Amino acid sequence: MSLRAAQSTREILKHLTSGPGAAKLSPNVSKIALTFALKGKNESAGARHFLQENLPRIRYNNPNVEYQVSKVLDSSIKPTVAVHFSNGRSKVIEIPRVQSNVIVDQIFTATA
Repeated sequence: MSLRAAQSTREILKHLTSGPGAAKLSPNVSKIALTFALKGKNESAGARHFLQENLPRIRYNNPNVEYQVSKVLDSSIKPTVAVHFSNGRSKVIEIPRVQSNVIVDQIFTATA
């Protein structure tokens, strides 16, 4: 069941507390920035699905992390996730044609 199909508060909470992304990130993560093309090529399809299904779980379980989503009109932009750390470092993960569950795995691997 997707988050959009959830009817009751209980279903929404169950969705947010289980599944891909329903875990704590490393405490030194300060920001996650997602950038993808709003329309155009299918390279951003996984990023759009990640935004709808997985990012809400990560946000719910990591309220102290800042989140930024940039939807770009230029269809030539490759989708990326940038993970920023409290020590000033950052790691950019390119995610063209990557499924949303794999994006979650890459974020958690980058923050370990």
